[in-house]
Amino acid sequence: MMKESLPDLIKSGATEEPITFNEESLNIPNVETVPEEVESVSSIIITSLGTWFDENVNNFPNIRKPTVSIQGVDANQQLIMTVLVSLEGGEEKRKLIVYDDAHIQPVLDLPSIDMQIYNNGFRIVSACGNGMFIKSYGVRKGLISVFCYDIDDQVIPYGVVRAKKRDTEIDIIVRDLEDMKRRLSEPLDFEALQLRYKQSSKAEGLRTNKDAIDWLLERQGSIEDVHHHLQIDNVIINTIQ
Repeated sequence: MMKESLPDLIKSGATEEPITFNEESLNIPNVETVPEEVESVSSIIITSLGTWFDENVNNFPNIRKPTVSIQGVDANQQLIMTVLVSLEGGEEKRKLIVYDDAHIQPVLDLPSIDMQIYNNGFRIVSACGNGMFIKSYGVRKGLISVFCYDIDDQVIPYGVVRAKKRDTEIDIIVRDLEDMKRRLSEPLDFEALQLRYKQSSKAEGLRTNKDAIDWLLERQGSIEDVHHHLQIDNVIINTIQ
């Protein structure tokens, strides 16, 4: 499995059979339900996927934008890209992806270091400085942004903000980094982890919260379903809140 560490965030290669989750059933926290340590300090402007993609596509070695234009197709509304699937005998195998309504699909107006295309959406990773990263997931109803800190080369989530298609910005949320590190070192409530994520019942040797998060991030690295990604992020947030 590929571990969801900071270096691996810019690599692709899912190996696990995708599991489909319903977004409405994930119980994802919003700004109001994040731990008390999290507070709003500023905001990030939202732009459209079509506009943002042209400015950032060269940052992603796995994604290309075809240079050809198609008569009658507005490239800003129907975004066309090719995504690297595999390398066979040194030859690239790519998949053609078309995003309808790219002009109204919200994304954060930030330079980004990684974009992954999944079977029901996409994920964009942006570095915000001071060890903060944002993983933004494009979903049918808008954008879900997961705020993270880099702790020992692992991008660990701590808060979530939703944005609808008509929103123009989101609030930045922060959390006390030392408090997060303290919570990571505490003994794991394995029963609570099993209730949050049933698949963890098969995990062995999980003694601390960090052990559990290491296991969850490793599992997340092989998943191609946006809502499953969000579920794991949510489990991690609740584990260390």
